[in-house]
This record gives sequence, C-alpha cells and structure tokens, in this order.
Amino acid sequence: MSRIISCIALAMLLAPTQLAAQAEAGSKVYAAYYKISYADMAEWIAGHFEHEVPILEELQGEGVIQTWAIWQHMTAGEYNWRFAAIADDWSKFDTFWSEFLGRWEERAEENFDRSGEIIQAHYDEIWDLTEVHFPEDAAPQYMYDSSYQISFSDMEEWNANWSELVAPVLNQGMEDGLLVGWALEGHNTGGRHNWKVLYFFDEWDHIDDLFERLESAWVANPALFERSAAMVDGHDDVIWSAVPVPDSN
Repeated sequence: MSRIISCIALAMLLAPTQLAAQAEAGSKVYAAYYKISYADMAEWIAGHFEHEVPILEELQGEGVIQTWAIWQHMTAGEYNWRFAAIADDWSKFDTFWSEFLGRWEERAEENFDRSGEIIQAHYDEIWDLTEVHFPEDAAPQYMYDSSYQISFSDMEEWNANWSELVAPVLNQGMEDGLLVGWALEGHNTGGRHNWKVLYFFDEWDHIDDLFERLESAWVANPALFERSAAMVDGHDDVIWSAVPVPDSN
C-alpha cells in the first residue's frame, strides 16, 4: 500500500559509485534491458566481467562514455539484466555501440557469439538525467526503479508537486541513512514511460521504511495527492540488485 501511494510521490558493486563521480544532470542514459535464462546467468555474468568490462573501461578512458552500471533482477519486471551506459551527449551512443560491439567481437568472438545466443529478449531506452543526488563513495545494493507516464501538459505541475512534497522526504532520508541516493530521469527515446525516479538503498528493509515516510507525506496533503494521482497515465516499479563480482577461483 505504501509503495502504491508513494507512486504519486549499474555488474560491479562499484558501478553506481561511478555514477556519482562522473554523471551529472544533463547526461544521457542508454538503458539496455535483457532477458537471460537463469541457467545461463552465471555464464553471462562471467563473460561480462572477463570480456566486456575491459572494453567499457577503455571507452570510458577515451571519453566516449562517462561511466556505466549493471544491475540484475530482484523483484517485478519482465527483464533480469539491466545495463546502462552514460554519456554527456546522446550522439556518442552510436560511437559507443559500434566500438563496444566491434572490439568485443574482435577480441572474443566465441564469447560474443555465445552471448547473442543466450539473450532471449531485449529492448532499449534513452533517458535524460535531470537530477542526481548521490554520494561519491556510495555502493548501494538495491535500486528501486519507478517509471511513470505523465501527460506533457501536466509535467510542469507534476515536477513542482514532486519538488514540494517528495524531494524533501528523500533528502531527509539520505541524512537519516535510509536512502543512499536518488536520481530523476526524463524521457528521450523508446519505452512506455516518460518520467523516472531511481531510489538507491544499501539495506532491503530501508525500502519499506522510506516508503512509509512518503506515504505519510502524501496522507498529510490529500489535495496534492489527489491532483498528482490524477496525472498518472501509467506506472511501473522494478527493484534491481547489485551484481557480485564472480569468484575467480
């Protein structure tokens, strides 16, 4: 109930830390979602760290991307692997994918072909990173991804309501240690939704604790709640967890 009411309201453990250090408002986020058989997931993850990460580090060093992040499925949603590349201009994504896939195939053709066989389904979205609140030394274990469809005619008011009522609760949650950080994204290309908030947590139980605070804030402001609820044309929640680095032994 609390999460429903609050709705009106990147895999290496270090990847989210890179988000704070290098991504900023105005950056573009290319999010690629994959459905991988759980029987193949260990092989997929091992291949990512062995073959993909070195290329991603190169492209980051060359300035093609600012950073990247990976997450695996925890709760809800159709897909169970989320990869995000972040760049300072969305036009760089053409170069990124060309170089990333080309180098991967050239250096590890067998793994490249095998990875293509493992993928059962896939889709892409591009988002504009509009607001970031994320400490540089953070390493969250969970990312709560909450996406909305808001009419563009209501967007200005929606954002104002969010800033007035929800943002202060999230900032206080960070001060109290319930929330590691949060970020807002606006739609750019692809997908069913056009507004997204990402909540980052280091403890599973903190999710309910934070959403109880958000519920209380909305209950205390019924007129604002009802008006904001009427703006929501679609909504979806997915919880992701950090991907542990495979044991090399």
